[in-house]
Amino acid sequence: MPRTFTCLHCGKVATRNPRLKKQKYCCSRICQNARRNLTNKKKLKKSDRTRKLRQLRNKRWRETYPAHKFQRHYREAHAEYVIDNRQKQKLRNKKRQKDAPSMIVKTYALSPQPMSDGMYMGFEVKNKKIVKTYAYMPVMQRTQGIDAHFSQKPG
Repeated sequence: MPRTFTCLHCGKVATRNPRLKKQKYCCSRICQNARRNLTNKKKLKKSDRTRKLRQLRNKRWRETYPAHKFQRHYREAHAEYVIDNRQKQKLRNKKRQKDAPSMIVKTYALSPQPMSDGMYMGFEVKNKKIVKTYAYMPVMQRTQGIDAHFSQKPG
C-alpha cells in the first residue's frame, strides 16, 4: 500500500496516516474543514431527521442569542465603527445616485415637432425626471437665423 496520497481539497501530496485505511484529505485545518462540511452536507441530503434536528437547534440558538441585541451592543461599544460606516454609506449612496440614469416618465408626450399653432411643448423636470408634460407651453417665434423668442402662452 502506498505511503503517500493526494489531498482531494488542496491537491498536495502528503504522507498517509497508518491508522487510517482510506485517507483522502491531509491534516491541514482548511482541508479538514472542507472534509467535515462535505460530510455534513451529505448527511443533510440523506436524512430528514438530521435536517429537522439542525433546524430546531438553530431556532433555539436564534431565540437565545437575538441578533438585534448583539448589533445594538456592538454599535454602542464601538462608536468609531458607527461613524466610519456612516461615512462609507454616504459614499455608496453617492455612487449609486451618479450611476442612476435620468428617466422620462411620459415618453409618449415628447415631440420635437411643433403643434398645429406653431407652439412647442415644455416639460417640468424634477430630480432629472420629466413628470408633467402639460406644465409649460412656450411660444417660439423665429426672428432671424436660429435665434428664437420665448413667451408664456396665456393659460
